Amino acid sequence: MTQALNLANFANNLNTSGQTSNSGLQNSTITIAAGTGLSGGGTPALGGSVTLNNAGVISVAAGTGISLSGSAGSVTITNSAPATASTVAKAWCNFNSNGGSISIYASYNISSVTYNSTGYFTANFSSSLADANYAVMGTNSVDTGTNQFTVTQAFVNPTSGALVSPSASSFVLSCGQAGYGSRNPQNVMFVVFR
Repeated sequence: MTQALNLANFANNLNTSGQTSNSGLQNSTITIAAGTGLSGGGTPALGGSVTLNNAGVISVAAGTGISLSGSAGSVTITNSAPATASTVAKAWCNFNSNGGSISIYASYNISSVTYNSTGYFTANFSSSLADANYAVMGTNSVDTGTNQFTVTQAFVNPTSGALVSPSASSFVLSCGQAGYGSRNPQNVMFVVFR
């Protein structure tokens, strides 16, 4: 019986083009509820509209090596921390030392390379490592002619003879070759593993 009354009400509210008004429908409105992190909503009439606003669906906090911009809606998360797995490089760098000044071509987790003297450089980490128990491997471009120089982690200052210990924040490199002495190659490349 209810269904027949509803159909009769619908039919009685048809206009000449076969459409009915909202009053001819059993339910003339819908309810839109704002969920978690949203505000707004309401009960618009059919054919009407309602606005939902993002009131903070995402909650993100920065941590060590993680920076973010924005706190709701469009959030950008940046990981600037060095790699932590022991199978990936913790730092690497390719720099020019020719002419006695340093120019870094490209690097990862190296903030700067300091020129100490000919063939003697200090590499500084952007983010310190856990400790000084890491391995450094290096190479360099061929100098004029066929002279290939050795790049090693230095433990002795070539000028003073003083012991140079690596730290969690930096280490020293030396470039040279027996018979040629210390050199400033155009490309010095190294990688650090821990």
